[in-house]
Amino acid sequence: MQLTADRTFLNDIDQIRDKVFRITKRILISQEEAEDATQEVIVKLWQMDATKRNGFRSIEAYSVTMAKNYCLDRLKSKQAQNLSLNEKIGNSKMSDSLQTKIEQTDELNWVGNLIDQLPERERMIIQLREIEQYDFDEIASILNLPEGTVRVYLSRIRKKIRKQFLEIQNHGIK
Repeated sequence: MQLTADRTFLNDIDQIRDKVFRITKRILISQEEAEDATQEVIVKLWQMDATKRNGFRSIEAYSVTMAKNYCLDRLKSKQAQNLSLNEKIGNSKMSDSLQTKIEQTDELNWVGNLIDQLPERERMIIQLREIEQYDFDEIASILNLPEGTVRVYLSRIRKKIRKQFLEIQNHGIK
């Protein structure tokens, strides 16, 4: 019975580990800090009583909430060593010119920098919705906000990032 429960837990964790890592990476910026935070969350889940762990409606939502809280605690305690965010271009076509690739990389870096400059709550909302593809109700549950508030925040965040990005494109670096 215990071996079956352990395998079930490992399968559940294997499916959500990457999401937890991406969230911790977005909050902490540093690859090493994000890896440590992800490991810490998984260990805490492992050490948790199995009946309590199985009692959660969504182990994924619970683990994301744990990760978010752990990262915020790390940031508050000033133990995080933030490194620069290195955005990567994904799956570009072979026929794209070098100039296009350079422009895409530059634009991704600017958007990443703009996201990093957002307040913590706004960064979490944009990460959970646009990158992790969570539904509004899941984001609301994770952040303890009403669903309507999440929608309003997301709309304002998108407008803010779009405006700042267009200013950079049209006027250059300020």
